[in-house]
Amino acid sequence: MQALDPDAPDPVDIHVGRQLRIHRLALGVSQQDLAEALSVSFQQIQKYESGANRISASKLYKAARALRIAPSALFEGLEVDDNPSALGQFADFIAAPSSNRLAAAFPQLTAAQQRILADLVETLVS
Repeated sequence: MQALDPDAPDPVDIHVGRQLRIHRLALGVSQQDLAEALSVSFQQIQKYESGANRISASKLYKAARALRIAPSALFEGLEVDDNPSALGQFADFIAAPSSNRLAAAFPQLTAAQQRILADLVETLVS
């Protein structure tokens, strides 16, 4: 059995951070704006979103209010086992730094180009 790294972020903190980022981006809220709502620095928001720092219960509640969501929304899709779900994979995609560029450009492609791009991505990961 492999020893766990005590300095590694907890998977729950990573998940909550990704959900925070997804909801923030969906609303078009900047890290700076969310930071001001939580009375923290935008660097702290970056740490929350990466899972490097845990979000306290009070900050989690304030973040949910600022994003006009229920606090439970930040836990949606949390896996109870180690098998990733489609929702978890989607959350991983949305949380990736270049995903917004890809998502914005994808609908501008023709259906044939979309299939080619999907085939290319599948080839790259296999």
